Amino acid sequence: MPGTESTGATSADLAHSGLLRTCREAALKTREKLDQLLSKEIPGYTSEDTSLVVFGSLARGEWTSGSDLDWTYLIDGGANSDHLVIAQNINEVLEKAGFQRPGPTETFGNMAFSHDLVHQIGGQNDTNKNTTQRILLLLESRAIGKRTDAYERVIRGVINRYLEEDNHLLTHDSKRYRVPRFLLNDIVRFWRTMAVDFASKQRDRAGKGWGLRNAKLRMSRKLIFASGLLVCFSAYLDPDLQTKISTDQKDGIKLTLLQHIRDCVRLTPLEILAKSMERYGVSQSIAKTLFDAYTEFLKLLSDDKSRTALENLRSSDSRTDPTFRQIREISTVFEGALDHIFFKNKLIEPLTRKYGVF
Repeated sequence: MPGTESTGATSADLAHSGLLRTCREAALKTREKLDQLLSKEIPGYTSEDTSLVVFGSLARGEWTSGSDLDWTYLIDGGANSDHLVIAQNINEVLEKAGFQRPGPTETFGNMAFSHDLVHQIGGQNDTNKNTTQRILLLLESRAIGKRTDAYERVIRGVINRYLEEDNHLLTHDSKRYRVPRFLLNDIVRFWRTMAVDFASKQRDRAGKGWGLRNAKLRMSRKLIFASGLLVCFSAYLDPDLQTKISTDQKDGIKLTLLQHIRDCVRLTPLEILAKSMERYGVSQSIAKTLFDAYTEFLKLLSDDKSRTALENLRSSDSRTDPTFRQIREISTVFEGALDHIFFKNKLIEPLTRKYGVF
């Protein structure tokens, strides 16, 4: 499978080479363009209490010509009638500039409030929309503009909320951090919710867009899930984190882990996988297989003809469609590499079985 070309490259090199590098650079330029456009049309669109947050391929550094622009106007402050007006203005400006609108689920393209994201975790009031926004805020988001106060506060608030529910952050001998189960369980729930919602959307939309959604579920959505697991596992596996343990200050134990998780999720999902593969001794051949497969996936999405074919594909035609046959082959290779990482690596495999399965 063609893709990354360097045989002696590290996992980090592979994550930033070829088409992956091109898409990453396109995402950076597009985020800069967004800030320039909105700063001109809506001065003060961000503030101490508000941030414009983007998700999806733009946040993950996987921007292609056909990518949607998923965004949320994040509010971490008192209610203000101007917030709705600004959100509506953002929508109008982006639409006039030719950006693809967010999907029809209304998960993006509107306002989100920090109280729901931080405090409504689990229970009847934690809707699928709220869960999706919260997990994606952690695992695939970027703030637009120079003011990111609200964005940073909410992310740290969400992480802190997860850690507050873990009564014991350290192992019995106080030599390691434990895997943060509350956070991990919510990431697993998010992944399973996406899989269940896929079937629901197929019914609600009468099969429209099935092929593209299926391709994303097999690749980019699975990538997000895998990166989330690795962030949680790193609490137990990261040797640098363990050196920072001080049992003298209980609050310091939580703050150290909070900062570790915050630093992890500053990386894109591909970067999290690359760093984990290097740190935990995953072979270069497996790393190359994974990044080559993901490159092929992005290549298909970058091709207008292939993307249109996937958008128009119904499930009933998937077994004979040549474009979807490519997606199946690519996703099989990608999943095989993930299986090797999570079930054959001597460090990760025990955690996968203990926390990811049961």
